[in-house]
Amino acid sequence: MIPFKTGVQVVGNDFCTRPAELASLRELIESVGRVYVVGERRIGKSSLVAEAIRPLHKMKSVFVDLMALKDLEDLTHRIGMAILASETQQNRVIRMMRNLSSLRPSMSIDSLTGAPSITLSPGTGNRLETLDELFALVGQWKRTVVVLDEFQDVLALDDSRRVLARLRNLVQTQPNVAFVFCGSIRNQMEDIFTHQESPFFNSAMRLQVGPLDRHLFRQYLQTRFESGGRKITEAQLDTILDACHENPGHVQRFCISLWQATSAGQRVKENDIMEAWRILFGMQRDAYELVLTTLSPQQTRVLRTLAHAGGTSGISSDFVAATGITLAPSVRKAMVALVARRLVQKDQTTFCISDPFLSAWLRQQPA
Repeated sequence: MIPFKTGVQVVGNDFCTRPAELASLRELIESVGRVYVVGERRIGKSSLVAEAIRPLHKMKSVFVDLMALKDLEDLTHRIGMAILASETQQNRVIRMMRNLSSLRPSMSIDSLTGAPSITLSPGTGNRLETLDELFALVGQWKRTVVVLDEFQDVLALDDSRRVLARLRNLVQTQPNVAFVFCGSIRNQMEDIFTHQESPFFNSAMRLQVGPLDRHLFRQYLQTRFESGGRKITEAQLDTILDACHENPGHVQRFCISLWQATSAGQRVKENDIMEAWRILFGMQRDAYELVLTTLSPQQTRVLRTLAHAGGTSGISSDFVAATGITLAPSVRKAMVALVARRLVQKDQTTFCISDPFLSAWLRQQPA
């Protein structure tokens, strides 16, 4: 069995510990506080939050994924479904459904699995008042933690300021509920929580999630390779960590490919690492080629130039010249579009390709 996991929350023995962040976050949650957690995608924010909550058996938890939020109805439906999913006893679920009557929830039995399935009626929940009903239900519980993941995507809603103002008012009136706001677009999260004109200004403590402690992460990875009789050196792991920008999600993806390129009882060799790259590129090639077909010629040039710059660069005169695009404003416009697509992340004046494997793949492609 492959001992590496990617794309899912990991807790317990699968969680590579972050002692300082874990202790700080758990204390804030136990104190029914408000905290916003920032860090790039796949850095481990969701797993950190889940691991912080795991031993708090007396706290009910509600996880809401807000990525690619469309409109107010989408927001209320996601919160409503998350509230219903937090309860496992059917009689309590039915009682909660009655309290959410404005969303017109209905329950049916899945014909394939036999499990109950809940849906909310289209066209409901498109009023701000629906948020009041949802938070009133959560407020009835003794001790709860609500996690709003990719919270910055609320900014994409029409009249997002009014929505944020309503949410802020509701959060303030929940003395028994801890709130954790997670986000992967740092500048937008900072705008929400540190801009003086934002409804959420200074309303939550800040927790930055960066790379794992390298020593602890190497030990974690070595233990997992050894579970399958594979030996890997610290130097080889350092090479992998550097190539993956120390992002735990990307590192685990690469280790899955390396696991598939090796056999039990062997030491990892350099040609195994090269084979792991080939496996990764083989799995991702179609997806990467599809990405390129959706970009404009200028966006493609900028993305390729960024890849050949090592995946990270500012928009300097040398960078603009390397793109072959005459006007610097055109380069900036293309870069902004790539950030909006989440293909590139912005950190102040520096831009970085979000997926290091896409960056490495682009460097292998003919110009």
